[in-house]
Amino acid sequence: MALPSWPAGLPDLVPLVGSGGTDALYTPPQATEFDDGPPRVRRRQLTDSTARKISLRLTRAQLVAFLAFVRTDLNMGARRFTASVRVPSGRLEPRTCRIEGAVSERDDGSTSLVAFTLVVQDW
Repeated sequence: MALPSWPAGLPDLVPLVGSGGTDALYTPPQATEFDDGPPRVRRRQLTDSTARKISLRLTRAQLVAFLAFVRTDLNMGARRFTASVRVPSGRLEPRTCRIEGAVSERDDGSTSLVAFTLVVQDW
C-alpha cells in the first residue's frame, strides 16, 4: 500500500521563521556499562530520523484540508506519509515523514497556527 502524500493545497513543510529546529540532530547512541572495561556503545535505530519542530500558518480552507489529511489519510496521525521538506542544504526534497505526538492549533482570526513535531527519515 502506497504512502499518502502531503496535500498539494497545503504549504510546504518549511517552518515559519523562528519556529523550526530540532532538539537533537540525531538519536544519541545507547551505552551499556560493564564492571570492567569501557562501555559498549551502539546505535538505537536502524534508520536515520530527525524530529523537527514545525509551525504552519493555515487559512480556514487549508486547516479543513489539514484536519481531513491527518484524521483520514494518516489515521489520526498513526501513518507515515511523503512530503517535500527543507533539508540541511536548504533545498526542498521528498522524504518519508510522520507526525509525532499531538498537533496544536491557535486561532488567529482569519488564520490558524498549527504546530507539531515532524519526524523526517534521512533528513
